[in-house]
Amino acid sequence: MSESGPAPAQPGELSPDGMWRWDGQNWVPTSAQNQPPIAPKGSRRWIWWVAGGCALLLVLAIGGAVIGGAALVNSFVHGGLTCLPSDFPAYPSASVMRENTYVGTNVAPGDSRDCQMTLESNDNVASVTDFYTSRLSSGDWTIVSNDKSTGEIRFRRTSRPASVGIIALLGRGQHTEIQIRFDS
Repeated sequence: MSESGPAPAQPGELSPDGMWRWDGQNWVPTSAQNQPPIAPKGSRRWIWWVAGGCALLLVLAIGGAVIGGAALVNSFVHGGLTCLPSDFPAYPSASVMRENTYVGTNVAPGDSRDCQMTLESNDNVASVTDFYTSRLSSGDWTIVSNDKSTGEIRFRRTSRPASVGIIALLGRGQHTEIQIRFDS
């Protein structure tokens, strides 16, 4: 056995770099040399546009959530989201201090829901009493009794007499605490 060098090139064989072809006698340039160089890959600037757009959408979503959440809290504090019926008179600028809704077996016989709310107003008891006296004497509401000595106003819904409630007005200096209980 004899040691031999690389095997002779066969006609049509390409050089390892692909730039030359063996024609059987000489290495001749391939047509790849005559082609223009391959253009570099496109710019990746579009990635920055997509990332910027996503960041902008994220900022807008967070801003919308903050504004929406603040509006929801503000609506709740000012009595917009209550367990009381939507046509129940809401005292202007009163703040909700507490709200409890009982449904099911823990309510008075014949009722399905018990709503208890405590509001606070910067107005005096006389102003708050006048407001509820006038508003609960109209529409679908009727005053059953108004005891000025205890500060209690008993009322009922005209269209459904079984729906009854009590408003207790408690003076706290220039402030008034409004306790509402409505059974329906």
